[in-house]
Amino acid sequence: MSGLAFMQPRVTGAQVGQGKHTLRTDGGEMITIYGPDGLVSDTRRTSCEGCWIELIEPAPADISRASSLSGVDEQLIHEALDLHERPRIEQEEGTTLLVIRTPHMENGAGQDRYSTVPLGILLAGSNIVTVCKLKDESLIRLLQNSRIRAEGFRSERCICNISRNVAILFLNYLKDISTKIREVEHELAQSLSNDDLKVLLNLQKSVTYFHAALKTNDLILDRINRKGLSIGVQTRLAFTEDEADMLDDALTETRQGIYMAKIFTEVLNSITNVYSSIISNSVNQIMKLLTSFTVILMVPTLITSMYGMNIPLPMQGHPGAFALVGAVSAVLAAGLILLMKYRKML
Repeated sequence: MSGLAFMQPRVTGAQVGQGKHTLRTDGGEMITIYGPDGLVSDTRRTSCEGCWIELIEPAPADISRASSLSGVDEQLIHEALDLHERPRIEQEEGTTLLVIRTPHMENGAGQDRYSTVPLGILLAGSNIVTVCKLKDESLIRLLQNSRIRAEGFRSERCICNISRNVAILFLNYLKDISTKIREVEHELAQSLSNDDLKVLLNLQKSVTYFHAALKTNDLILDRINRKGLSIGVQTRLAFTEDEADMLDDALTETRQGIYMAKIFTEVLNSITNVYSSIISNSVNQIMKLLTSFTVILMVPTLITSMYGMNIPLPMQGHPGAFALVGAVSAVLAAGLILLMKYRKML
């Protein structure tokens, strides 16, 4: 995958031809610099005009380097790295921070789980800085596709491309969740197991995360669509007609994701309630059967217990007393079974 080429330990001639340059700190973290023409940017320069700087799992040295190259305040980069950061827009003099949440695949113990992670987009003059705390292959491909450009890295096109690609990625993950819901329904129809119920719980969590992220992303995109966006407090972005259409498409896809997430939430809640009722009913049936057997066995147990006492009893000296007591016990037990079946208690 070409979008992962910056994971190599050093820059090679082939990478130069691909138009990107990756720095790695001693800790193995990454900062990727794309020049305005898509070619390698000289890492010894103290500034970079029209660059796209990508920070994935950045170390402190990466953050400082990105700040010095782009002119972005380090504090804004640290804010974008907060895993609990909500989608928002923050404007300072000369810099704008746009945070949106993107889908993320968590590698859990035994199974994967969908979640969300904040993606920070910092605009400073002609420079663009994208920041993410976690490394995710889907997010890396998303950013790579968003860098497709006609003339340099336009801030407006960057926002439109990333917003639309994030919405499409949400929809793709929601389609995967829909497939998994059908698989879980089929498995639960065959047999009720704890593993299937755990999968159902993870799907519920994933859809809840997606719905919350899409709702907040929708608010941000709607604000940009209605009021526009500025870099800092002075430079206002000028969206072309094509870019405005892209932003509108991103908003439409986001709202479709909200609709799908809401439906999946209701479906998962319905499945959970139905199978909880099935489990409860199965337990009740088992308890009912065991209780019925206890009542049926109580009659012969009572009779045989009476004839086991050391006191004078009728027919205790008769040669066929055992057979008679057994027959009476069997008849009474059979009569009790018929009575319980007639009353639908068994």
